[in-house]
Amino acid sequence: MNTHTQFQLPKRTGQPPITGQKPPQLQFSDQSPSAIRDALKTWAFANIPQTLEHDTLISVPSSRALWLDEETPVTHENAFMPPMGSREYAHVHEDGSIHVMLPKEIEEKILLKKWGLRHPWYDRGVKEVLVYAPRDEAELTIIKYILIESYRYITGDLEADISLEQK
Repeated sequence: MNTHTQFQLPKRTGQPPITGQKPPQLQFSDQSPSAIRDALKTWAFANIPQTLEHDTLISVPSSRALWLDEETPVTHENAFMPPMGSREYAHVHEDGSIHVMLPKEIEEKILLKKWGLRHPWYDRGVKEVLVYAPRDEAELTIIKYILIESYRYITGDLEADISLEQK
């Protein structure tokens, strides 16, 4: 059974934000309010198991990487961002948007429901998806679910019980 088919995503309202068309792919309009962006980073680094805050190896230096602890077994070795040997599976930009590694089924839902777009170098092997910055608490919750799905995909821990509330 494909467990990712249970992941539900509402259609994103409004127009898509303006984003860069080449790396670094950032979001230039409709950015997160600072309180929402800070809440996202605080939640991610405190609530997602075996995830460390790390310098990004692929994005601009102001981005903060979600780095899976090296001791944690993975189910999908190819589910990390470049370069080879990285354990970075997502990062949060200063605009509030995230790049994230996900299973194909969830990538497709994100594209279909207008929550983001593929990295400009996706066809060159950078299999990241840019998910637009959350504009409010409701959208922040959706981004949390997306990050939880990324963690579950990489670790194979489909039953991971990750609280949406801040620890």
